Amino acid sequence: MKYTVSKEADKKIEKDIEIIKKVILNEIKPEAIILFGGFGHGGGSFKKIRGKIVPLNDYDLYVITKRKTGENTIKELEERCAGAINRGGLEIVEKFNGNYDINQFFHVDLHFIELRKLKKLYPTQRTFDLKTSLVIYSNEKILDKIPEIKISKSDAIRLLFNKIDHFSIAEGNSKEIKSIYAVKGLTDLCSALLIFEGKYVSRYQDREKIFKSLNVPEELKRLVSLATKAKLYHGYETKETDKLFEESKKWVEWTLKKIIREHLKIKSENWKEICRIVYKRLPYRYFNDYLNSEYLFFGQYYLNIRFFIAGLKKKETLLRSLLRWRDSGLIIAISLLLYSFNEKEEAKKYLRKLTKKTEPLRERILKLYSIYYLQKLV
Repeated sequence: MKYTVSKEADKKIEKDIEIIKKVILNEIKPEAIILFGGFGHGGGSFKKIRGKIVPLNDYDLYVITKRKTGENTIKELEERCAGAINRGGLEIVEKFNGNYDINQFFHVDLHFIELRKLKKLYPTQRTFDLKTSLVIYSNEKILDKIPEIKISKSDAIRLLFNKIDHFSIAEGNSKEIKSIYAVKGLTDLCSALLIFEGKYVSRYQDREKIFKSLNVPEELKRLVSLATKAKLYHGYETKETDKLFEESKKWVEWTLKKIIREHLKIKSENWKEICRIVYKRLPYRYFNDYLNSEYLFFGQYYLNIRFFIAGLKKKETLLRSLLRWRDSGLIIAISLLLYSFNEKEEAKKYLRKLTKKTEPLRERILKLYSIYYLQKLV
């Protein structure tokens, strides 16, 4: 199978995948296993260290089962799969204060889906990509059960919210993680703009080509091409990493502002005012495509219940999240945006809607973001 742009790297990935499959199959009998993400579309990242191929993207797999699988079983399986290929299995979004280590912060990300739910998947980037991913166990016809969808524009916004979080994690961390997130910032803003314009495709190589046809600054096109090559061929290594990191942040901000202003028809350029309008208006439409109705926006309160329960597992009693119907994830994202643009008092104001404790501000925002993010809602 073709996992990367390198035949040598593909051999290493193949070995890892066989080991992971064995761990999963020894525990359960799935209907199918699908390799998702970069490796599932021939664009996985890797580098050669002391003569050995080291995969850099996490292994992202969807396990299709007849019955629901418990969260504890999934977590244990993820840890065992990572250990079986001699990787640490840690999530940097969760261990955001830890120094980046190429082996420790590599995990096997398992998403379990019941077979009957495949045809009901939401109109997300993940569903779109899953339709063309690699089936590594069972018959490829399993992909026929996944619906043809048009990706929700909300996914473009969500993708960029995640980039702001990653930039905050990388600040003050190693040069290696700054380089990775600088590159990912540019490749993901490319994806976000293509989603928003209705031109998204699953392969990184193809996205770069289509991106060149968009009405965006030539400098941004150049940087997206540079980042795509760094991801595919150079293991995320870049020259002048700090400069590229700042450029990536600037262009992600530019892209997010462009998308949000167009989506909500906002005239203001000021982030404080934009966030005020985002809080007021976005929750009324952010989940419409997922709920298949513009009148069920209040259904996002269910996510607040889930967030509250997830918080308890991390010793956070987030009672305030149950006092409003607006999704906690959006509120945290607004706080993160304002913090990133040095509007710290304003960031605290939004964070207080969820928790009394707002200090130290960066750590509080990143912890709550990680609790929400790690629920794997999409």
